[in-house]
Formats: sequence, structure tokens, C-alpha cells
Amino acid sequence: LVFEENGKYYVCDYKSSHLGDDFGDYNQKALRHNIEENHYDLQYLIYSLALHRHLKQNLVDYNPTQHFGGVYYLYLRGMTNDERHLGAGIYYQQITSDELKRLDDLFLGKELNKEQG
Repeated sequence: LVFEENGKYYVCDYKSSHLGDDFGDYNQKALRHNIEENHYDLQYLIYSLALHRHLKQNLVDYNPTQHFGGVYYLYLRGMTNDERHLGAGIYYQQITSDELKRLDDLFLGKELNKEQG
């Protein structure tokens, strides 16, 4: 899913993974672990590059710093509107304009400068 809010565009993906029976099982540390264990971080980088390229071609005066908002992964089993568990099941990651440029260059086959990492 891609959505726009206040001029920024976001990648959003839903997960139905079962991490536990309590909302506390869907805290940021647990979400990050699940994302890394399942390589969802690679997945969201590819999605981010696709959105970046789309915006670059279709949005007049596209500037990643101004227009690219980041990535949300929503773990549906861990989400609630109960104020005691605000943020449970919601993972957000900002992708910087430098990261987007480096990803774009990598997928274009350009050799990365060793100083860039």
C-alpha cells in the first residue's frame, strides 16, 4: 500500500504474524526482531526504491527529503485502540534520501564509492 499524508508518501505493508497473545508482544524490539528475522527490511527497501522511482517520474519537483515519508509495517494482531498499548504492532522506519540514492545506484549497477559503505 502507498499513501500520502501532508505531501509525504509512505510505503505501508500489513503483517498477520503471530508474535504472542499480548499487545506487549508487539513492542518495537519484537517487531524489529521479526522484521530482521524474515528479511522484511530487504522487502521494504525494495518497495521504497519502487516508490522513489515512481515519484521521481511522476511528481513535479520531487525531492525525497520533502516527499518521501518512510515505511510503516502494521502487525494486525498487535494493533489496538486501547490507550494503554498505543503504538503496539506499528513499526515505522525513515528511509533517508541518501539511502534512496544509494539503493537506486545499486540497482542501476553503478559501483558504490567505498566511502559510502
